[in-house]
Amino acid sequence: MCQSSTCPHCGKPLRLSARFCGMCGKPLPRRAQSSLNALKHRSRVLGGKILPGLISLALICFALTIINPVRQNLLAAIGWDESNALPINTATATITTFEVRETNDSLSTPTVAVAPPSPTTHAVAESSDKSLLEVHVIDVGQGDSILIRTPEGKTALIDGGYDNGRALAYLQAEGVTRIDVMVASHPHADHIGGLVEVLTALSVGEVWTSGATHTTGTYERFLDAIIAAKVPYYEARRGDAIPLGSLNLNILHSDPNASELNNTSVVLRLAYGRISFLFTGDAEHAAEYEMLATVRDQLSATVLKVAHHGSYTSSSPEFLAAVQPAVAIYSAGRDNTYGHPHPGTIQALRRIGATVYGTDEHGTIVITTDGKNYHVQTEYDRPPIQAPPTDTWHDSISLIPGSNLSIADRDCSDFTTQAEAQAFFLANGGPGRDPHRLDGDNDGIACERLP
Repeated sequence: MCQSSTCPHCGKPLRLSARFCGMCGKPLPRRAQSSLNALKHRSRVLGGKILPGLISLALICFALTIINPVRQNLLAAIGWDESNALPINTATATITTFEVRETNDSLSTPTVAVAPPSPTTHAVAESSDKSLLEVHVIDVGQGDSILIRTPEGKTALIDGGYDNGRALAYLQAEGVTRIDVMVASHPHADHIGGLVEVLTALSVGEVWTSGATHTTGTYERFLDAIIAAKVPYYEARRGDAIPLGSLNLNILHSDPNASELNNTSVVLRLAYGRISFLFTGDAEHAAEYEMLATVRDQLSATVLKVAHHGSYTSSSPEFLAAVQPAVAIYSAGRDNTYGHPHPGTIQALRRIGATVYGTDEHGTIVITTDGKNYHVQTEYDRPPIQAPPTDTWHDSISLIPGSNLSIADRDCSDFTTQAEAQAFFLANGGPGRDPHRLDGDNDGIACERLP
């Protein structure tokens, strides 16, 4: 993608089109598909951006000498099945209707009137109304996967969860045979693992990432799948827009050079009429601060996909105040060992008036809208998430400069190996004192599912 805010051909400021200059009409330069091999090389040579600093230069050099195609095929996948999560069951669902009323001030946040939930239950299914936009937050267990269907029939898939087959199974059950736009928010296995299966089984129009690299087998298989499918590959940058029919997925954040992989996340905003969605990947406080400093006026959204599965490393009070969502949805595995969602995050969302849903409690969640009203449909007939008692959680923290800082939360997805997680666990409390909830079964061993 073009790295600047001006067209390299005519020098005019770039408009929203991600493909062509809005002034001169000439195509903008984008990273070629052949550079995927360069990304693979970079991920191996540099060891990603979270390679532990304790690995010596001699070991790195030794590792480089033994990398070859045979070894690549033997790399262990970092993903795992969510075998304990509830299976998708479309037997029952609830639907809640919302109306967004016009206000006299066109710049003000729309007023939302909430109608009582309908007692009618029905299966999650494709709407026959061709004027509706659909956003499906798919229950993939402890991961993220979001399907978007436009009124024109265009499709986008943001992340795919782990490589446990759940995202692909849902798409096939919904009759999806093509994904026009695939976005990998960042290269953690709980976001890209299932994309490999989708690239293999379905037609994909193009793939977008932040350009951040990782050293896992899952990441290499993801790049290999893109190359094998001969799918155009692009790197997202703030200010770009990804066309999706007549709509745009506007990129508010993408930083391949962030020190934490979560903060490389591609953050997208989608608007249809007066209804808007903000998809945040695993963006943490540092990324939130950057967005507050650069695109604050673009952050407001009717529906927020809560970042990082509801961890309190995300969803700072300042960021939530800028977004002001009417509905907040997090994706997390039922009875997960990471402590997601964090009670403080739920409390922060409830404080700003958001109605909160989660895939661990509600299963797959589908939002449909005609641009004026929107409907929230849940797979399981359960009420929205309520705030916990105030004596059971630490308040939502802020890492915004000038705020009262607290230690940042960590979960197992922040570590590459179990040994790395165990070292952090022992240095920050250890058995019996586990503020980050890395030892979910209290056996003294943190993040046992990591390699």
